[in-house]
Amino acid sequence: MEHKPKIALVVSHPIQHFCPQYASFATNPNVRFKVFFASALGLKKYVDPNFKKEISWANLNLDQFEHHFLNGDVALPSSKDIDAPALDQELAGFEPDLVVIYGYFQKLQRRAHRWAKKNNVSLAYISDSELRQKRSRLRELVKYWWVRHYFSSIRFFLSVGDANEDFYRHYGVSDDRMLRMHFPIDIKQYEAAYEMRHQLRNKVRKEFDICNDVLVICVVGKLVGWKNQDHLIDALAALESEGVYAEALIVGSGPMDQLWKQKAQKLSKNKVHFAGFVSPAELPGYYAASDVYVHPASVEPHSIAVSEAIFMSLPVIMSDRCGSYGPSDDVQPNHNGFIYPFGDIQALAGQILKFCTNIDLRRTFGARSHKNAVAFQQRAHDGIMNELSRKLSRG
Repeated sequence: MEHKPKIALVVSHPIQHFCPQYASFATNPNVRFKVFFASALGLKKYVDPNFKKEISWANLNLDQFEHHFLNGDVALPSSKDIDAPALDQELAGFEPDLVVIYGYFQKLQRRAHRWAKKNNVSLAYISDSELRQKRSRLRELVKYWWVRHYFSSIRFFLSVGDANEDFYRHYGVSDDRMLRMHFPIDIKQYEAAYEMRHQLRNKVRKEFDICNDVLVICVVGKLVGWKNQDHLIDALAALESEGVYAEALIVGSGPMDQLWKQKAQKLSKNKVHFAGFVSPAELPGYYAASDVYVHPASVEPHSIAVSEAIFMSLPVIMSDRCGSYGPSDDVQPNHNGFIYPFGDIQALAGQILKFCTNIDLRRTFGARSHKNAVAFQQRAHDGIMNELSRKLSRG
């Protein structure tokens, strides 16, 4: 009888956009899959310091995949110090053929790495790290050889995009050790939302009193300095001065909320709608109500919002500091989106103007976004697990 590989995934806590992927993995008939959580954070309510509100997630799907909470029902913070001494014993009892870890920042992940090395069990590694944000040269030199050594014992790197793979190559990872996984979204939710996108569009536009023929630009994320949603407001001001009109949906909450609302009030004709925190269940409607997605961040390894936006057929405009663009990534320059130099408001406004004046371009880029997203999500939910099962079965 052919051996059915066991795959253990070690993660800090239930994360709302990864748990649907785990539910998909659990349905794969070729593997046995189990998740080991160090904390009940997310399952229990907690106060997010950036959203500035109490958070709990309703779409964790914990009943749909095998899992174990290593520290019981304690909601430990997901910091670098999070750990679970019970992990060693639990992994030994499960006897995995592969241990999947997220990064090396947390004690928990380094513990899983040590256990796998000690017991001669294959390791797979997931991160969204990239090299596009500015880092100090000293910091880079300090960690360069340590990371290369850490990576040397990892068998598979489940990459999420082009910039992520460039990061791995920088630290000595060969292409044959990288398997493209892409970034997962709640695929069942977004498939349903895509089918009813026209109804969702009308609903949200009606809620904010937005006319059907107005170009709407969306940005989703915590309202924090490095997300730079105010750059979209500045771009709308620049367009307004040229007699070009559009509206924006800024979705999220955070410490910059009041400051950016004050900035938006200076617009005379263009409008900015601040939606506040929106639950994952309602979020697809905001993408559906929009015509273009903008991501102006100075630091953004690989945005879940961009992965969601392209599934909902949105063309994307993104700063060059973000990690979600490349020839085979979520945003493919001049194919389903445009890239502009971070902080260059005139360049951002110029890219928005292209979509304001060319509805065919919006439709073409949007259709390409959705087509790519469907393929990427098939890979993230099914394809990667099928490939891992084949490779593990061959030894």
